[in-house]
Amino acid sequence: MNAKRRAAATLALLGLLQATLGTLLTIAENKDFGAPLFWCATFSFACAWFAERRAATS
Repeated sequence: MNAKRRAAATLALLGLLQATLGTLLTIAENKDFGAPLFWCATFSFACAWFAERRAATS
């Protein structure tokens, strides 16, 4: 597995962790606690997609 694919997998796992924590915090508290984690998860998934696209071209 090359470095770009490893980075994509790591970012995707980070996004899953952030989305899970965001969901749990939203259920436990309210939207104010979980919303920033959903934005971070979205950014992580976008970076993972970009890294995967770069890995496919090289």
